[in-house]
Amino acid sequence: MTMHGRSCLDGPSATGVERTPDRWHVFRCLLPPRAAVADAFVTRGVGPLLRELQTVGEVSGWSFTRQSPRMVDIHLLGGSPALLAARLAGLCAAVGAHGPTRLPQLSGPPTPDLRLVDVAVELIGMTPDRPARLGAAVDLTMVAAVRTCPALRVADAPVVAGTRDVAVVPPARWRRIAAALATEQHPLTCWSRLLETHRHAPGYDGSAAFGMVHVLHNQLGLTARDEQRVHAGLIRSLSRRPGGPRRSPRWHQGVVPPGGVGRRG
Repeated sequence: MTMHGRSCLDGPSATGVERTPDRWHVFRCLLPPRAAVADAFVTRGVGPLLRELQTVGEVSGWSFTRQSPRMVDIHLLGGSPALLAARLAGLCAAVGAHGPTRLPQLSGPPTPDLRLVDVAVELIGMTPDRPARLGAAVDLTMVAAVRTCPALRVADAPVVAGTRDVAVVPPARWRRIAAALATEQHPLTCWSRLLETHRHAPGYDGSAAFGMVHVLHNQLGLTARDEQRVHAGLIRSLSRRPGGPRRSPRWHQGVVPPGGVGRRG
């Protein structure tokens, strides 16, 4: 997986060529009311097009947010909004979407790290059905929790002397996540690297990691209720007490049991 976006940690680039200053522009696309259409619009239409435009220098960065299952806002950093709108218009027409409608200009990036969009696009392509998508959302949150919270440890790892009742990561789930993290190109690997990059940056705030989790959940198409269920299920799975891990009979009703994301067959 190649990371195409930029980070807020990256310094400004200097090319020595006079050009219109890049600004953030937002275009809203109203898609047909099917989640699969919105997914394909992002992964097979917008993503490849904007990566190509980045390569030729027409766009400096991009991201997207979902206002509803069928409403996608495309955030573009570039110097020619009319040209960018024309580029998107062809994609909208191809899927029977309304738009793009230009929204008020943004003063800054929609996310603290534009490279998140690559993680989201890859995961969307790998999880075409709802259970797998929710499982991916839990995996993202689990990686953020382990990378951000020193109190967490993997359940089958050695116990640190003097600690009691520390929260633990369920070993079955973490083994599947660890297998993904052992590969170079898996989106969870790229997500983990981004977290580490931010963790070592000056002025790091641990809460920022979960702000990025929220952005990714939105890009994956989770509703606010879905996200609440993901976090509630994760909290239950991490809870520990003297009698053993706390379990809830309702865990499976909110989000799929722990499992890795898998590619389409």
